[in-house]
Amino acid sequence: MKARTRIIAAIAAGLVLLGGYAGYWFTVAAQLEKGVDDWVALQRQAGMTVDFERTSVSGFPFDFRTTFGRPHMAGTIGGQAFDWHGPDVEAKLSPLDLHAMTFSGPGHHVIDLGQGPAVVDVADLSARVRLDGFGQLSSLAVKFSGAQAALPDGRSLAAASGEASLDAAATPPKSEADPLLQFSATAKDLRLPEGTVLLTADPLGEVALAGTVKGPMPMAPLRQALASWRDAGGTIEVTDFALAQATLSVAGSATVALDETLQPIVAANLKARGLSQTIDLLASQRRLHPEDALKMKLFVKGAERDAPGGYKEVATGLTIQGGYLFWGPFKIARVPPIRWP
Repeated sequence: MKARTRIIAAIAAGLVLLGGYAGYWFTVAAQLEKGVDDWVALQRQAGMTVDFERTSVSGFPFDFRTTFGRPHMAGTIGGQAFDWHGPDVEAKLSPLDLHAMTFSGPGHHVIDLGQGPAVVDVADLSARVRLDGFGQLSSLAVKFSGAQAALPDGRSLAAASGEASLDAAATPPKSEADPLLQFSATAKDLRLPEGTVLLTADPLGEVALAGTVKGPMPMAPLRQALASWRDAGGTIEVTDFALAQATLSVAGSATVALDETLQPIVAANLKARGLSQTIDLLASQRRLHPEDALKMKLFVKGAERDAPGGYKEVATGLTIQGGYLFWGPFKIARVPPIRWP
């Protein structure tokens, strides 16, 4: 075959491939638009409020893209009522992976779970949603920065940045030993609501958490679902956590359950740095009795070991029960109750 003939054949093959890809891209784009419209109609028939202004799917030959302008969704999911208003949200889908969609929605969000509206303003926000072969949620990964939240009770939260992910089990759990989902979360410079003091009122420099939720949980309003999960023996196995504030930094693992009032019962094993300084801080705040502070410091002195970086580290255990944090027999501090929606 002559060189000219080979070049012509290669160009022809390229044009055929390009034409086939273009046909595929625009066919999928049309199916996506119809799929969104069908989903909206189905939700509205089920009594949901779904309103937005959607742009046509664009982006050829790269990612499929559309924007949902001024979205508003309200209704009930699993028995839990909600009402959400958000900023314009851009959705993106790779033509090479039709099971994962990325949403970007920085701006002003208002959500009401039945206890009044909570307002969240975020400088940057993206969420990647993956579906399984049956169209059910398989995983969710969220990244954000510059987040501030005003809660329904008037209190506020803020964080400089953070990430969170959820991975659902392939099959629903049948017993308390079976996984429901795996999770991880990190946040930097996390400012807790006013009046919530762990060691000081300063932000937490860094928070990290990862683990597995085990046990069956029904589709029901949150309180009812949590109560059923607790009664079925559900637990959270925290495989890794880290927290740093003021003089103290800790890292370790824990098991979490819920008591009769849906407050956490925690048994943790951890390594702590800065315990002696933290005991002095709590004593100066009159949150520790002087005799208890002395006993704790004597224990720390005997238990401290050298750690990398020139630190002193203590391996110990902590528990949370009845609304209080305990270190062995010592009651360290009161833990603010969780106000479930």
